[in-house]
Amino acid sequence: MDRAAFEQARKKITGDRVRSGIGTLGEKTVHAVLKEYYGGGDESKEIAVGGFVADVVCEDGIVEIQTRALYRLDRKLTALLPLCRVTVVYPVEQEKYLLTIDPDSGELLSRRKSPKKMGVWHGIAELYSIRGHLTDENLTVRLPLLTVEETRLPAAGRYKRAKKLDKLPLSITDEPVLHGAEDYAALLPEGLPDKFTAAEMAKLCRINAETARKCIGTLRAAGVLRECGKRGRCKLWEKL
Repeated sequence: MDRAAFEQARKKITGDRVRSGIGTLGEKTVHAVLKEYYGGGDESKEIAVGGFVADVVCEDGIVEIQTRALYRLDRKLTALLPLCRVTVVYPVEQEKYLLTIDPDSGELLSRRKSPKKMGVWHGIAELYSIRGHLTDENLTVRLPLLTVEETRLPAAGRYKRAKKLDKLPLSITDEPVLHGAEDYAALLPEGLPDKFTAAEMAKLCRINAETARKCIGTLRAAGVLRECGKRGRCKLWEKL
């Protein structure tokens, strides 16, 4: 992780966004900042490879940045991993501030911190969508933990909820890099029993039961965990 490089990329992209207006560009700002951070010059971006367009092509191979819906990368990874190294970047919104602006004047009406906090385990849960590729030697996953500002319009008319416009990344606090079972295993919390249920893992990782089940599925696919029986009606898991 290079905080200085991230800040440089953030300033370059968000400066352009402020001048041209939030939400007016086709590419969302978080995606654009990460592409600048990992790719640098424009000559390395949006390159055709293997019948697909790669976000970034660099010395380390291809970088694919996906800010949501990781399942959309499945076909792309199937095509590209036999050809070269691929790094999948999935940002996790560790902290988020909600900004509401006036739709006419653009004036800031409010700014508050979202009570919802995300962490590395939420990113691990999302990797369940591409679990079939996690043991591929050509795949690396990066989970940058970000603080972001989400800009919204207030709820009005047919919109029952505030309308989201864009998200601006403020900072990067950590960036777990996962390549192989050892990296995934290193994330397991201290105090995890030799045999445990999803509920026990959820408590130690401070996540809900559904997120824990997806994390276990991801770790199983990555070659870290295996099923080892039941305790009552609950499945038991153990480290390999």
